[in-house]
Amino acid sequence: MRTNFTDAQDKRIVALALEYESQHKRVEWKEVARAIRSKHSVQALENRLRALKRTYGRDLSRFPPCFFSTSTPTLSHKQHLRLLEPSQAESAIRDILSNVSAADARQQAGKTDENAGEMLPDAISSVIQMIGAVHRDYVFLDIGAGLGNVAAQFAIQTIARQCLEIEKRPEVFLRGVHCLREHAPRMLLLHKVFLSQGDVLDTPLSSRLPFQRAPKVSLNDFLFDELAKLAVQEQLYMMLRVRLIVSTSRYCPRHRDSCRRRFCSKWRLAKITYGRGSWKSPPIPMYMYTTVQRLEIIVR
Repeated sequence: MRTNFTDAQDKRIVALALEYESQHKRVEWKEVARAIRSKHSVQALENRLRALKRTYGRDLSRFPPCFFSTSTPTLSHKQHLRLLEPSQAESAIRDILSNVSAADARQQAGKTDENAGEMLPDAISSVIQMIGAVHRDYVFLDIGAGLGNVAAQFAIQTIARQCLEIEKRPEVFLRGVHCLREHAPRMLLLHKVFLSQGDVLDTPLSSRLPFQRAPKVSLNDFLFDELAKLAVQEQLYMMLRVRLIVSTSRYCPRHRDSCRRRFCSKWRLAKITYGRGSWKSPPIPMYMYTTVQRLEIIVR
């Protein structure tokens, strides 16, 4: 079927519509039109999504992988796509989130697990250094993303192809979306970031695109309740492509060689470093887990 929509426009339509659907909300097509900056009418954009659904099915999260990939930028955009040095990236993230107040991220009374505690930019640089080499085909996933600053800094500081985020609280998710969209026209690398709102308790990360494609995962799960932590551990066990995890929680702190937990049969603690978080003054530990085979290579 002939269409006057480009592949890049189709990808943006799908990505933006998926953001709304993940929150169980109707798509605000005027907002989509503004975000895409297309000459197409609002009705044309809506009709295009209907046509894509007729071809690929109604579940946007199960669209072919090509809809969640990024294309090679045109030469005219290259000046906006230069990777930033750590100090530059840290400054950029502080600028992106400069209008976010403490009240925007504070949890409701008695719901500590809903505190959008953020890792500060210098701590994120430590995580990136901890992770090591990043290839162009890598997909990075941040679970418990808060305002999305981890994936955003990963996007502007590394050559990873796509940086994914999932956050539980709709209001925090939307605040992060607003901040990133506001700066994306001037910092095109932010278009590598894909945000999703959802709860890890009912989101099958191991079987849902694009999350299942991530080989490296960041977890700001220090404030997760125990049920959510167990759910994440189970998903990480089943995610076949994941080879490295950086978490603000230590799993199985009394681990022994004889441990029979499923998580421990696949993952081993390889390294610990420290960084600052917005919810605690002293430096917090960050734990890097690698698969058992990967750990053996490091030891050798």
